[in-house]
Order: sequence, then C-alpha cells, then structure tokens
Amino acid sequence: MDPDRSFERKYNRNGWPFLMLADEKGKIVYQCNNLADNDKTLMRHLHEISKTPRKPEIRPVGIVPYRQCTLENNGEIEKTLRNERFTSIACGADEDIYAVFTAVEDGNSNIYLRIQKSDGQSQTIPVAATKADEYDGTVITDTQGKAWVCWTSNNLGRKYNIYLSDLVGIQNNAPAVLVSQSKEDAMHGRMAVDASNNIWITYYKWQKIKNISRDKEVYVRKYANGVVSKEIHISPEDVSEYEDHTDPTIAILNNQPIVCWSWDFHKPKGYTQEAETPTIFARALNQDSTPQKIFHVSGKNIDMTPVLDACGDSLWCAWDSLGRGKKSLSVRKITANAPSGATISIAKDVVNTCNPDFSFYNNTKGALTWSQTKDGQKWSLWKADYDIEKKKWGDPSKIITEGNPRFASCAYDSLGNLWLAYSIQTDNGREVIVKQSN
Repeated sequence: MDPDRSFERKYNRNGWPFLMLADEKGKIVYQCNNLADNDKTLMRHLHEISKTPRKPEIRPVGIVPYRQCTLENNGEIEKTLRNERFTSIACGADEDIYAVFTAVEDGNSNIYLRIQKSDGQSQTIPVAATKADEYDGTVITDTQGKAWVCWTSNNLGRKYNIYLSDLVGIQNNAPAVLVSQSKEDAMHGRMAVDASNNIWITYYKWQKIKNISRDKEVYVRKYANGVVSKEIHISPEDVSEYEDHTDPTIAILNNQPIVCWSWDFHKPKGYTQEAETPTIFARALNQDSTPQKIFHVSGKNIDMTPVLDACGDSLWCAWDSLGRGKKSLSVRKITANAPSGATISIAKDVVNTCNPDFSFYNNTKGALTWSQTKDGQKWSLWKADYDIEKKKWGDPSKIITEGNPRFASCAYDSLGNLWLAYSIQTDNGREVIVKQSN
C-alpha cells in the first residue's frame, strides 16, 4: 500500500507497478516499470550478486523462519513475543463485555474472544485457532443480547472467506457458517443487526480481470433463521473493472441496511465529479434488498477505511483522510440517500491515525475513539464525545498514552458506561486490554 504515493515519489516517479533491486547495503542498483523475461540488465545484476556466497543464520519461530538479526531486533531470541491486535468490542444485555482480537502466536494467526463478566471475572476462549490463517475478527450483539463473531480464514484451502458463528456455537465447537462462499478471496467482514434480529454481513471480494489482474468488489448478505441469503452486489456494476472497492462497513438506519466503502474513484460517467480517488461512498438497501442509488460521502482527499454507526435518525461515518500532505480523521453525518452537513476534521495534522470507532447510547450520548501519532512513532489513544442535544462533537482528549495503544474499539454497556478494547506494547509483546473508560 502506498496511499499517499510517498514511496512512488521517492523511488520511481514513473508510477506503479515497478520492480526495484537493492544490494546488501541498501543501494538501488536496478529499477524498471515493466519487467521483461529477457531483461539482460537485471540478469547481469543478479549474476553479480550471486557470486558472493551468503549463509545467513535462520531459525524457525513456529512455522515461520526468521533471520537471527530479525529476532534480535525484536527481542525474540529467548522466547517468541505475543502479538494481539485488531480489537472489536460489544456489550451484552446481561452486562457482559465481549472483545474479539487477532493473536499471532507461534507463527500462526488466530481469533480469540475475551468475555469480561459483570462480576469482574474474565475468560478468553478461542474462536478460530487452527493451522489455517484466521484474522480480522469483529463482534456484535443482536437484539436479544447474544454475541456474534465473524472473521476471515483460509480454512478451506488457499482462498480466504468470511465465517460467522454465535457464542453458543463457539463454546460448543460447532461448525461456523460460511458466509462469502467465494471462489476468489473474500475479506474484511463487517456486521450489523436489524430490528428483526437478522444479521447483515458486508465484505469485499477479489475477482479476476481477464486472468491478468484482480479487482475488488463489495457485497452484502443477510443471515436469518440459519440461512445465508443470495449475494447482493453493492459496488456499482456499470463502471470499469479497474475501479477497486474495498474496506466496507455497515449499519442499520430505521431498519434499513446502509453500506459505506472506499472506492478507487476515477470519475466514471454518470457519477459525481466532485470527488477524486479514493473516495468514501455509501449505498442503502430497499426493503426487498435491492440497492438504492450510490452517493459520495467524502470529497477530493485520499479517503479510506470508513466506519459507520447509527444515532437517532441519521448515521455518522468516520474515515482516514489525507489532503495536501496532512493526515486527519474526518467525520460526517449521512442519511439513507445523501450526506447531511459538512465534513468535520476531528484529529488534524497528524502523521497517522488507527482504528476509529463509534458508539452511541440510547440516542443520549456518543463517543468516537481512535489512536494517532504526530511523530510516526509514539502513539496515544484519543476520544471525542458527541453532545446529542447540541448536535456537536466536543474537543478531542488524550485518554491513554502508555504502551503505544493502538487497534482500539469502543462500546456502551446497558448502563451507559463506555468500554474500550485496545492493544499495548509490553515486555511480552502486544497484548489486548479490556477496561471501562474513565
């Protein structure tokens, strides 16, 4: 990923894709944009490199082999450090807190669920912990307070798909529901539940372009009464194949599913000319599950990774935005068919942001949490409160600084307390913390 094209500007202004060959000292000795099989210049450089014998010491950590210097840099010579990231949190009707996260252990990526009981007890159970690659888990609770988890896995082979299970199924080790059922890779599953207790799952799926390249398209499916519906194509089908669509998110407004995603937008005919690539777009579904008209949420910055949540008769969307070399976290209110009001910059002039997340409580208050860094190294966790009476976001405040907190999520419990799940750096690696916000 080179979203702001800084790598391209530094190393190759002819654009992507390109190949770059560096020697052991980091000096670039060869570059090209379109590699040909008979490229004699590249072969000459490779031949010169191969003359010097190299036998780096490599030691396996789990199933992954690493060079000794890599392990030394990470402090993993004596033991393998744990890596817990990508949290998602939800609160049950019984005041239990559910936090899902991805853990890399012994060279393998697994999904775990941490249950924080109302009596202070805590339990962590595996959701998907096999030899397959399992990551990017998210959790919601339905109208009855039951927890549901979806995640990405290549459990069926090399291709990735989206899986779904409820807490009872997880505890009983029951087979998960295969949601995406894709012959190509499907990723980034996100969920929402409607008033009828139906689970809506959105994701993006790769598809081939004439067996040469692949693009990404956004889809949604409904899970009701143990059955997964037909796949509904959310991203537009009347534009060029190279218009990529990725990182969808979904929420329910007045019992109507609405999906937001990031579109690698090249101003095709019939669509707005007030936006540039990439842009956040949204689309609602009718009662018969047919898609409504697409509309753009953001504008002419580089806008990616949206999140979405409902508050009263509207939705709030947040996304990562880059404009004129400066990064920000932007939010905007939307309805089912158009944006409402102006875009608001919550975090301004930062090097990067990480995992923005909304939570609203009974249409009386709301919160937006995220991590940010201004120097590219030291991270802190921030929060901005929403005053529903004044319809205004308050000034952001720094709430956690120790341990480079990242990958945070937030949720209000039934009593109106805000809970956080986030990952911090410890002597044992990255570990997930679940706690009530002050």
